[in-house]
Amino acid sequence: MYGWAGTILDVDLSCGKIRKEPFDQSLGKDYLGGRGINSRILFSEVRPGIDAASPDNLLIFGTGPLGGTVAPSANRMSVTAKSFAYPGIGMSNVGGSFGPELKWAGYDHVVIRGRAEEPVYIFIDDDTVTIRPAKHLWNRNTWETDRLIKNELGDPNIKVASIGPAGEKLVRFAVILFTMHRVAGMTGMGAVMGSKNLKAIAVRGTGSIRVADPKRMIALTREITNRIMQNPYYRYFSVHGSPASMLVADKAGILSIRNFQQASPWEGAVNFKKSSISQYYTRDKACHACPLHCSHFFEVKDGPYKGEKGEGVEGGLVYPFGPNLGNSSLESMFRILNLCNQYGMDTIELPFAIAAAMEWYQQGIITQKDTDGIELEWGNVDAIIAMIHKVGNREGFGDLLAEGGYRASLKIGGKAAEDYSHCKGMGMGSDDPRLMKAYVLSGSTSTIPGHHEEGYPPAISPEKMKTLIGTDREADPTSYEKAATTVYYQNLCTMTDAVEICKFISGWAEQEIHFQEAADLFSAATGIERDAEQMKLAAERINALERAFAVREGISREDDRFRGRIAREPIQGGPCKGEEIDPEKFESMLDRYYELRDWDVKTGIPSRAKLEMLGLDDVAKALSDMGKLPPQKNTPEYQEK
Repeated sequence: MYGWAGTILDVDLSCGKIRKEPFDQSLGKDYLGGRGINSRILFSEVRPGIDAASPDNLLIFGTGPLGGTVAPSANRMSVTAKSFAYPGIGMSNVGGSFGPELKWAGYDHVVIRGRAEEPVYIFIDDDTVTIRPAKHLWNRNTWETDRLIKNELGDPNIKVASIGPAGEKLVRFAVILFTMHRVAGMTGMGAVMGSKNLKAIAVRGTGSIRVADPKRMIALTREITNRIMQNPYYRYFSVHGSPASMLVADKAGILSIRNFQQASPWEGAVNFKKSSISQYYTRDKACHACPLHCSHFFEVKDGPYKGEKGEGVEGGLVYPFGPNLGNSSLESMFRILNLCNQYGMDTIELPFAIAAAMEWYQQGIITQKDTDGIELEWGNVDAIIAMIHKVGNREGFGDLLAEGGYRASLKIGGKAAEDYSHCKGMGMGSDDPRLMKAYVLSGSTSTIPGHHEEGYPPAISPEKMKTLIGTDREADPTSYEKAATTVYYQNLCTMTDAVEICKFISGWAEQEIHFQEAADLFSAATGIERDAEQMKLAAERINALERAFAVREGISREDDRFRGRIAREPIQGGPCKGEEIDPEKFESMLDRYYELRDWDVKTGIPSRAKLEMLGLDDVAKALSDMGKLPPQKNTPEYQEK
């Protein structure tokens, strides 16, 4: 077998049974790998309606067919389970070196089932897999856990994925930390891991991956890498990283400021200039096989956060913890990042919960008596840091916010619940979606609700738009003609997650890997020839499958929309003043999206014909047995419904 390692590792923590199953190559042909195969396993083996904390929930780690090879940025992996945060598939995609190490150890996927009676960790040492006690690691943060496991195993090069106290305490947005700084975030995968009493997975892989056509793989890698390094965005990401986009977003008027109460310009944005951020960088850091090296080690050498060292400050931190909280202290971001990583908490969902609480405090809905004496005023960095500790430990008021901003707002009720901006209970990445109608549509319909990396397309020229989707009408960000663009970029993002390459070198980030380049790399690695259309079809299959999983959990068209302030009010000022989500135009855009997907326009559920065309007959039967499959068009049942 080429490309894939050839084995799926299955660990049942309830009984301690460890099985190794041969990798079914037909899965790779239909679902490519990573996210796609994870979702297929989850749909097939997890029954509808289970609680995310149930031992019957699965936690699946999946690499892709390019993982561990020399292909550009072939380092990603997906973690999948039923989500703790919303009804549907929870998944997170993470880079670094853990995924390649897992493949070099001989495994494409690791399926964790059951629940250990006491805390444990799993050690994958090539062919030898053991379940080890971890009571001595419980209550340790992720950095301590990483160090202690490496000391215990006597190998500083072992790769460790672990949860911190937040995962142990089932904080709904708990994450999994890989090698201390790479994060599988947002959808509560750390909480699923904690519910299984699984503290960590350590892996040591000394093997390699066979590719079908090494010469073709090397030639493609050289050619695509050269194009990546010539791309205008290369220097931007490699030198400054994603946080440097703050001023651009501020100028465009799309920052969320103080929980979407205000619009750009933001007075604190000047502190986030590229040169200001870069002064803290000490050296670059690249994930395995990545020419972009967009991460950076940092050190704070003076001021109140002197001595703070770490890696991986991203836009997904500085936007939500910056303008969203009225926090203009760039220096504080490094302390905040390290704390979130050590506790194992998401840097988007956590600040959105804190932002909501700050607004409730501002409006007098809650007082210092409710917040354990903390003055939750906008921009109060000490209060933000204090709240991180409280949420990570589920202590006092932090226990409420550990449920996530949406659930916390429901418990408080009244105006707090009315104003909380979300999609299916999930926050968003601090870009205000009211200007960008494609973000509204993508966030409303993607597998991870509201996520900015699930198909929210870049700003591209009308000429390029016409080349990609056959029309230039969708280039205007304020236009409601966004259905074709959204389908294209959702499929592109799904495909990158399935072959497990980084989106930052894909067309989603205006970089060089689109469907054809991925098809060429897939073909060279596996020996199974694929073209662009076949890669799109695989992505379409994965999206339909994930949608079917959400449908099983009760999701329908009525849920496919943003709620709260951003759905009700226009932007109040700045260059985008007056932009809003027009309900009637949104519904028309949603209609068109369902039509292009061949999902039922009335319910948002994939049609039987579409599911069967994608080879998902069993999925169609499962939905039909539950009475959820819509009647087919041109039938009396369809007309009646």
